[in-house]
Amino acid sequence: MDACKRKIRILFIGNSLTYVNDLPEVVRRLFEGVGIEADCFMLAVGGKCMDYHARQAETAYNIRYGHYDYIVLQGKATGFDPDSFYENGKIIFDKFISGTGAKPVMYVAWSLRGEAEKQPSMTAAYTKLAEYTGGLVAPAGEAWQKALRLRPAPEIYKEDGNHPTRAGTYLCSLCIFYAITGRKKSMALGEQGYFSDYGLDRHAAVAFNRIACEKTREFNS
Repeated sequence: MDACKRKIRILFIGNSLTYVNDLPEVVRRLFEGVGIEADCFMLAVGGKCMDYHARQAETAYNIRYGHYDYIVLQGKATGFDPDSFYENGKIIFDKFISGTGAKPVMYVAWSLRGEAEKQPSMTAAYTKLAEYTGGLVAPAGEAWQKALRLRPAPEIYKEDGNHPTRAGTYLCSLCIFYAITGRKKSMALGEQGYFSDYGLDRHAAVAFNRIACEKTREFNS
């Protein structure tokens, strides 16, 4: 991201992992905390992945005429098909994003509770698509696995073992923030904004911020 830029437009394309807890609004507030105005928009339908969005006229229209700086792509966790995600992500890029000047951002989803062994194949599909598109990686799923090992560990899964709590959404938003800004050092606590709104104390907010920064730097080096 151009360090001098003070206003950006972001389109989020995904499903309930994006619209639960209004992730785009959390991202907007993070940018606001560092003096950047982020206009965030969302195309999110529950249970859908790239194969659905690749066929929708509103996907094409919004990307082509929305004048976005960044387009965030997110797949589903339940029944994730790596090959389908990659191939349909390519379609969205080749047919709609390419030539617009927008930078793709891969919002890496996380595996279901108790299925951590599936995370590597999920992450690999997103990173493969990022390589094809020249995009960025927001490795939320990888940060998620690391956050689960904190002691004490904030609850980031809802009871269904799939969707994020408010704290989980905050962690994901940090990954997107770091991917877009390219910041190499974690934010000061005062810059992180309303972390208490997401059920986190100061210790957990600092830990989430460090994890998101480190993981995002690792995947975008």
